[in-house]
Amino acid sequence: MIAAVCAWHQHHAPATGEITRRLRAAEPMFIAAPAAVEAYAVLTRLPPPYRLASADALRLIEVSFTSAGRLVALNAHLYGALLRRAAAEKIVGGRTHDAVIAECALSERDVALLTFNEDDFSSFAERGLEIVVPGR
Repeated sequence: MIAAVCAWHQHHAPATGEITRRLRAAEPMFIAAPAAVEAYAVLTRLPPPYRLASADALRLIEVSFTSAGRLVALNAHLYGALLRRAAAEKIVGGRTHDAVIAECALSERDVALLTFNEDDFSSFAERGLEIVVPGR
């Protein structure tokens, strides 16, 4: 999400290209709610001159993502299942946040997860998650 909205980001062109291509093909866009929250946190804590004011970060996320797509979040039951699976699969630390995003994607049908961190999500591919690295 950061790459798509920040023109200075090294992956900006492939990120915006992939999102634009999919939207033009009328593919639905689902946004994992935790990813939107993390994008807001990152945009408001970047070092100057890249840091955005809270209202600007919110507006950018709304215009770029939530107005064109739908937020997806896990319910309490799915969070419980996620924690049990994380413990069983020894998913720990920061990978737990990746697991939440992956579960949000898996909760929808025929959804591709767009990421530049393919290795962070590769273990979820065996559960049917399609992982797409923009620009590849």
